[in-house]
Amino acid sequence: MAEGHSSGSLEVTVVSPARPIFEGEARFVTAPAWDRVGGSRSLYGGAPKDQQLTVGQLGIFPRHAPLVAALGSGLLRIGLDGGRVARYAVSGGFLKVGDDRVTILVDRAVTEADVDGAQAQHDLDETLAELQHPKTDAEFADLLDRRAWSETRIKLARP
Repeated sequence: MAEGHSSGSLEVTVVSPARPIFEGEARFVTAPAWDRVGGSRSLYGGAPKDQQLTVGQLGIFPRHAPLVAALGSGLLRIGLDGGRVARYAVSGGFLKVGDDRVTILVDRAVTEADVDGAQAQHDLDETLAELQHPKTDAEFADLLDRRAWSETRIKLARP
């Protein structure tokens, strides 16, 4: 177990390019992580067929196995003492777990105190309108990312 924190806890660090977001002890962490679903390997090896990537929630508790995961857009929850939960909207980045330490590097993040629900709703409305007629596959993928980011901020703005 890592030094500097009590048994049954995690040492958590969350950093964005703009600033540190969180540093301290936690009981648990849930994060939006990418996962491959569907598909199967051929009997002769090779790449799996018909796979999709999807974002789900990855739960981390003390003594979790080491891992590295890519993050998508979604709510990051950090369980604190007294049943409190710190919530953040995050998008992109990576999570690393090892020796009861969780390091999370995010591309974008916003705290509950800083989220602007009205702006997020406005952004979502604009994105949904643009999704009606994307011009390229790349634009479509970008619009899906923008939609997920707006929806995450709206969720965070709700009590």
